[in-house]
Amino acid sequence: MNCYELIKANESLLQILMKNQINVNDIEDLCIYEEFRAMKKHDHKTTYCVAVLGDKYGKSQRTIYNIINHFRAKVEL
Repeated sequence: MNCYELIKANESLLQILMKNQINVNDIEDLCIYEEFRAMKKHDHKTTYCVAVLGDKYGKSQRTIYNIINHFRAKVEL
């Protein structure tokens, strides 16, 4: 499979990603959001989760909040 074939096979999905400003590099932040969700399931407060994740991943709290908000955003199909 070459680049063209991959893009053509996933064209509709890629158009949805583009329309919703979802970048393929967001994959790198999936683990942060998954850990955030797990912490929230254990009834930790959002502020605590953000502080812990910021320290763990070496990112600012603002960046962690942005990641959380980005993954929570509704997607238009």
